[in-house]
Amino acid sequence: MPFTRADAITTLKPFLDYVLSIDESKPFYASIPILRELTGMATQATTGPVKKRINRLYMRLCRLQEELGRLDLKRAKPNISLGLSLEDFIFSNIDFSRYREIDENYFTTLFTEGLADFGEDFLRKNLNRGKNEIKTLIEQSYKKAEGFYKIERESPLILSIMRTLETSLETLPLLSLEEITQELDRIPAKYGGRENQEKLYSLLVTSLDGVIITHDDGMTTKLFIAASGELSGTFRPADKPWTISLIS
Repeated sequence: MPFTRADAITTLKPFLDYVLSIDESKPFYASIPILRELTGMATQATTGPVKKRINRLYMRLCRLQEELGRLDLKRAKPNISLGLSLEDFIFSNIDFSRYREIDENYFTTLFTEGLADFGEDFLRKNLNRGKNEIKTLIEQSYKKAEGFYKIERESPLILSIMRTLETSLETLPLLSLEEITQELDRIPAKYGGRENQEKLYSLLVTSLDGVIITHDDGMTTKLFIAASGELSGTFRPADKPWTISLIS
């Protein structure tokens, strides 16, 4: 029989109990946010880096679903017959003016914190810039005002960057072995967990099977282990189902 979420939580129980027992006064408490959150998620609680990543992905899907809902594909047919591709038609309908003034919370979530969701290879391939360069460009191009960020240096490059960060689904895995290993190294060795980091990582991922996350708009995302062994999530932007692989 396949290893289930209940099996994972049972096997992890000593480790989960230990992480739950860590007092905020411990010097390493703040340096293990993912482990603390995963422990909480195993018991249907807590919000931290992982849920925030899931929420950012949901926000990108909401944006894509909104754009799909606005597209009039009947208008595309005559344009395509004249040599315009469907991709070109979709691009021609993008409202880049939305990036001139952006709500502060939305800006912080998707364009400041959200930059971390993408790998260096992806950014260099698609934007010809590394993460630090992109961060600097965004900081130089926008000025914070009361409740929003306003663009001061508009260019095709910055608009392309903002568009990519807002709508691309080619993000890093939801959770990596490297991240778990780094946090385990911050826990005193006597408390265990380090002797088989890959197994612990696998158990933590399996413990997310069946977890349901509720977003600010009331829509829910359900995590599950697919038949292939991947951790996937079914998101419902505008109540339309999108299933995405989160960890292969």
